[in-house]
Amino acid sequence: MRVVSFLPSATEIVFALGAEDFLVGVTDKCDYPAEAKGKPTVVTSVLSTEGLSGAEIDAAVRSHLERGEPLFRVNTALLRALNPDLIIAQGVCDVCAAANHEVAVALEVVPEAKVLWLNPSTLSEVLCDIVRVAEALGIRERGELLRARLQKRLEAVQAKTQKINHRPRVWVAEWVDPPFCCGHWVPEMVEMAGGVEGLGKKGQPSRRLAWEEVLAWQPEVIVLAPCGYRLEQTLRDAEALKNLPNWTKLPAVQNGQVYAADGDYFSCPGPRLVDGVELLAHLLHPDRFPAPALTNAFMRCII
Repeated sequence: MRVVSFLPSATEIVFALGAEDFLVGVTDKCDYPAEAKGKPTVVTSVLSTEGLSGAEIDAAVRSHLERGEPLFRVNTALLRALNPDLIIAQGVCDVCAAANHEVAVALEVVPEAKVLWLNPSTLSEVLCDIVRVAEALGIRERGELLRARLQKRLEAVQAKTQKINHRPRVWVAEWVDPPFCCGHWVPEMVEMAGGVEGLGKKGQPSRRLAWEEVLAWQPEVIVLAPCGYRLEQTLRDAEALKNLPNWTKLPAVQNGQVYAADGDYFSCPGPRLVDGVELLAHLLHPDRFPAPALTNAFMRCII
């Protein structure tokens, strides 16, 4: 089977299943695991965000979408040459990865290809998608085993957090400048990790926040995890927060509980979300959960 992935989470899932030999094409955002970068790039981002601040990226994306222009481009010549049997795509977010428009373009080139849509909004749906990918590849048993291992890790975290008396108020920021709440599966991740996310809603998209909402919530722990950002990018954008009204009066700031994190542990709906839950559990309850062995995953912010 020849598979083209239109989104990083699908690429991650295929590799986690040990089925990377099926993968003949990916996107320019598919950089995990590192071996994925060696696959042919079929989908590229139209906007160059190198060196831009979060505010500049947000403005550029909004301007692009308002003009009705797609954010991704399909290399149709390469796609035709690869001639995939299966395209794995998503319809969760037009900003994060190629979606309906790009799939339509692809099917004009390879009309015989099947499309597997991954549209999770909860953590359980993410785990189910792992099995769906495995089934599409003819290796369902591998998917079942991987889901069971990931589920066992989640249950181990929940077993500990069920006994916790104090659940801190948390803000997981899916974007920093302008501020966004988290969405979809992330509020559920916070709940599993022993916290309360009062700004994001389970199963609902993230949204831009009025700063007054954050002030009213008075978060005790803040995790800055912008979608698609690595740790160093998050640390750079975090500096904008100190200019917001009453930033220093927030409990999380006063207690030194503001963290920058690699956004993929929260926004990329694949196996690493379980790492994200374990990371959150450590940040919220370090006395009960040791720091996970993850490279460049998080850092305390001094702002």
